[in-house]
Amino acid sequence: MPITKSAQKALKQSVKKHSRNEHFKNMYKETRKAFEAAVKASDVEAAKAVLFNTKEDGKTVKSGLQSNIDKLVKKNIIHKNNGDRKKSKYASMLKKLETSLNS
Repeated sequence: MPITKSAQKALKQSVKKHSRNEHFKNMYKETRKAFEAAVKASDVEAAKAVLFNTKEDGKTVKSGLQSNIDKLVKKNIIHKNNGDRKKSKYASMLKKLETSLNS
């Protein structure tokens, strides 16, 4: 346990930041798993809906995968280049799925 006041405050802040970071990481993991399941099932429309956060009527219900990655970058949970790399990877997965089904 921390002894000094500053160490106690640092511990309190650390716990608070860890809790916040875990919340956003879990949100990202949930949407990533939904996207990967749609890709594995070869469901292009579901994968697009999860990646881009759109429905048939154009309304949004839940944050999309790209939106979640942008939130992680904005809150400094992951680095900008890491976020860009992840978004690129998921977009290429979707494009590869679309081309394989169209061929």
